[in-house]
Amino acid sequence: MKDEEDVNFVPKDVEFLGGEDLSTVLVHGYANGKEKKKEVSVTADYGDYRVTGYGYN
Repeated sequence: MKDEEDVNFVPKDVEFLGGEDLSTVLVHGYANGKEKKKEVSVTADYGDYRVTGYGYN
């Protein structure tokens, strides 16, 4: 998000998805950028430390 939209993501809550075979987390937080704060959810694969998607709520 910092690279693509020049906003900082501030996490509030983390939720682990799936069972033992999955390595996906859903991170709830907010984007703190030029505009007012927006709530955001980010999905990440913690097995290879990569963000797989994000969306504004």
